[in-house]
Amino acid sequence: MDEMQDAQKTVQAFIKRYRFLIIVIAALVLLGGAYVVNGVLDGKFRRVAESAVTSLVVPESVDGLVPRKLDGVSVLPSQADLGILAVMVENAPDARPLSGPSKASVALELPVEGGVTRFLLFFDASTTAEQIGPVRSARTYFVDFADGLKAVFAHVGGSPAALRQIQNLKGFKNLDEFSSGKYFWRSAKRPMPHNAYTRIDLLNEAVLAKAWTKEDFHPWRFASSSERGDVMSASIPYGGVFDVLWQYDPEADFYTRWQAGAVQKDSSGEEVHAANVIVMLSDEKVLDEVGRLAIRTTGSGKAVLYRNGKKIDMLWRRDEGEWLSFETVEGNYVEFQPGPTWISVVTEKSMLEGKK
Repeated sequence: MDEMQDAQKTVQAFIKRYRFLIIVIAALVLLGGAYVVNGVLDGKFRRVAESAVTSLVVPESVDGLVPRKLDGVSVLPSQADLGILAVMVENAPDARPLSGPSKASVALELPVEGGVTRFLLFFDASTTAEQIGPVRSARTYFVDFADGLKAVFAHVGGSPAALRQIQNLKGFKNLDEFSSGKYFWRSAKRPMPHNAYTRIDLLNEAVLAKAWTKEDFHPWRFASSSERGDVMSASIPYGGVFDVLWQYDPEADFYTRWQAGAVQKDSSGEEVHAANVIVMLSDEKVLDEVGRLAIRTTGSGKAVLYRNGKKIDMLWRRDEGEWLSFETVEGNYVEFQPGPTWISVVTEKSMLEGKK
């Protein structure tokens, strides 16, 4: 009995003396358990975030979630500011249906030589896209935009000017199939040069293998709006099978992309939707006998934003090495609807006006 009382006194004295240490250890144990639970739930919330990108159903406020820096979609804090992946994707008729546009957080469309357009698709590193392509060659103005977002830039070769530009850009995250073929594959179902593809997990593997680190960029402002306008469409007359029409769905509050007279769908069958559609006016010049272009990406110019069924006149601005910024004609910041944003750069004022 005396021995039991002595043992109890010893335990009490130990607890009294090391109370703070015991509390710290207990807190760490609880934190570890929470971390495990969070790890289990992470996959669930990631799927919710990716569904939001596809369907544009963006919650106004969800406990524990924050706006993603790239597109304003609500995600876990750990996924709000990850590295950005950019892929050059062609748009020639022989390349259609394309793979990946429906998954992009931001998409840029610009003309290249021969009267065709080409895309630069930006993805958050947490996105799931099992096939992106066909991947094609770089042009200088696409390199500018990838550099502005500090993105990994996946492509298959490029124009002589673009390849020189990439070599001279300090710290540029260049992923060329010619030198890093393991992160791409060639499909036997398509003829060359329309058969090069990549996917998000391969791009993330490249980031780890090359020890690339995330760099900062100046994000846009995002804010959900319940107000609806009556501008039901926007067109970009690139010409022929490259003409683009965006149709607004006021009930779903997103735009569906039409190309060559039909709804644009990925090879997976998913339609291409956008929360924001931007048309930017710039200028161009022909560089060589092949007809390759130089399109201005710095300075400023006119732009139009379509969001929530409204048409908003804007100005675009960009300094070398920076991401695009937009402001109203009155000089105020523009707020974008959370979700995918598609930007079409045109070089004629008549194309900026389009058909509303």
